[in-house]
Amino acid sequence: VPMGADGYAVQIDPTDPDVMYLQTQQGNLYRYDRRSEEALDIQPQPGPGDPPERWNWDTPVLISPHDSDRLYFGSQRLWRSDDRGNSWTPISEDLTTNVNRYELEFMGRVWSVDDLIDNGAMSKYATLTGISESPVAEGVIYVGTDDGLVQVTEDGGATWRRAAALPGLAPRAFVNDVEASQHDDATVFAVADNHKAGDFAPYIFESNDRGRTWRSIAGDLPDGVIGWAIEQDHERPELLFLGAENGLYTSTNGGATWAKLGGAPTIPFRDIEIQRRDDDVVGATFGRGFYVLDDYTPLRDYAAGAVAGEGGLLPVRDAWWYVPLVPMQARGKPTLGSDDYTASNPDFGAILTYFLAEEITTPSEDRRAAERELRESGADVPFPGYETLRAESVEGQPRALVVVRDANGEVVRWIEGPTTAGLHRVSWDLRHPATDPIDLTVPGFVPPWAGPSVGPLAAPGSYQAQLLIVSDGSSYNVGSAQTFEVRPAPALAGSADFAEVVAFQREAAELMRRVSSAGEELGRAQDRLRHMRAALLQAPRAGGQLFADLDALAAEIAERQRALFGDRERGRLNESSVPSIMNRIGRVVNGHGGTTQTPTATHRRNLEIAASDFASFSSALRALLDDDLAELETALEAAGAPWTPGRRLPP
Repeated sequence: VPMGADGYAVQIDPTDPDVMYLQTQQGNLYRYDRRSEEALDIQPQPGPGDPPERWNWDTPVLISPHDSDRLYFGSQRLWRSDDRGNSWTPISEDLTTNVNRYELEFMGRVWSVDDLIDNGAMSKYATLTGISESPVAEGVIYVGTDDGLVQVTEDGGATWRRAAALPGLAPRAFVNDVEASQHDDATVFAVADNHKAGDFAPYIFESNDRGRTWRSIAGDLPDGVIGWAIEQDHERPELLFLGAENGLYTSTNGGATWAKLGGAPTIPFRDIEIQRRDDDVVGATFGRGFYVLDDYTPLRDYAAGAVAGEGGLLPVRDAWWYVPLVPMQARGKPTLGSDDYTASNPDFGAILTYFLAEEITTPSEDRRAAERELRESGADVPFPGYETLRAESVEGQPRALVVVRDANGEVVRWIEGPTTAGLHRVSWDLRHPATDPIDLTVPGFVPPWAGPSVGPLAAPGSYQAQLLIVSDGSSYNVGSAQTFEVRPAPALAGSADFAEVVAFQREAAELMRRVSSAGEELGRAQDRLRHMRAALLQAPRAGGQLFADLDALAAEIAERQRALFGDRERGRLNESSVPSIMNRIGRVVNGHGGTTQTPTATHRRNLEIAASDFASFSSALRALLDDDLAELETALEAAGAPWTPGRRLPP
């Protein structure tokens, strides 16, 4: 929490992000300036003859949406400052029921004041708990209280009226939040709860006449979903977000139905805010956690009917093109020690969000689901037949794939995502596929500087993404394609010919793909030779020359490896050697592939040398594998040797 102590409301000046209004519990309000790192006490004080101010543990504070110098702060009455807290004026009388909490009944009776303990670590009672001024109509202000009231002023505090009682809510229930609509000066939302009385129903309300009447918008929220805070999208009025006791919820139809936001933990979200510049939802939890849903615009598009039927890809926001920084050759904050906590950044690149109305299932899953219904109804389950079982034994898993194409319609990348029903999000890192040979083994240790393999950059420009489903031996598009732009980050503007940069990186990556493939083939050839040596000892018709031929081929393969990978003997003795083919191409890929800069003349020359050397190398390697190695395997077959990996079946 910014000021230490326990949780409370905070406000940050929208015109000066270095100025914050922070608290400690029970209304100790400070204006904090990050430039000086000083906190100035600005809590309003009662005047002579005024009653004591009652402050809630989590006292509400609000910067007016109409004037960033104007603050509202709530005790049992509402205070206003027009000079950032330097002076205060009360603009209401007591807006609560002003009930003495020690006269209230609980556990069936009113108790002696001497029977009460631990009343120092809790809020005062009959206090304000929420403040909201309409961004549409200045001076229309709502407050909620911890004893069940919503109060309204329509003239900046000159006069107040008590809003209608929230329907179905017990008297003195806690009003957790009040929020004026972002779109309509007569609409306001209220969130309340009565869990202290054993009532765990959700209480979410909307009024379209400034609190004169209310209707429930709890929709299909089940009991146990206690609401804490509500926010309305600033572009689509029917898109709502709810912070609740067990997570975050959203409604795309004004509260008729709600859905839990996947990815958010099942913990109490006591406060939520919308960051309008980037369209982010920010949630703060009772466990002092802080969570951000980056770019919720797909929910806005979904609310507008962007997808229907089976689903599809939602509109894609333009992506910034740059190379992410990796400090100190490692991801995260390696210089701050192992006990420093660092949250993950949003996924880099183009964020792709798609919706599936139903889970994509296999025929075997469909059969089992149908059989489950029969079993639960007490009916017989028929034998599916051997043809069905054989087909199921070779069926592939369904796939949801987003295919990214460039402006010419050429496929740039395939990106796989979940096949379950609902909204899903994947990302494209603005690169072509990695060219490394496929290796399905899992290494025991990956050094922090290694990182995942990446392909060459894709050039800035226009791209198109389409959701494709592969299931039951066929593939089909779902929804329509979405076009988006990849734009160079502002810092890169005019720094290089990006088309030239990307073309060079793709040329280098393609050569690296071929060189790596040759290296893998050499490794396979060595493995085949090891098996052939072992098999030769069990070949009854083998002659001595065959042993010598195997040794000669092994020496030839070792020489090819030296040309491709370098002189290992010199390296073992820490001596320099002439760059090999892989040394040269690796220098280009590793030294230039992580930049957006124009390749140097040295990069270009290294690539030319590597390409020329590899052209002659690959033809010689092909002859070695197709002729020499194949002839030895044929000789082993004739000698009656057992089968070895890579050997073709005899005619």
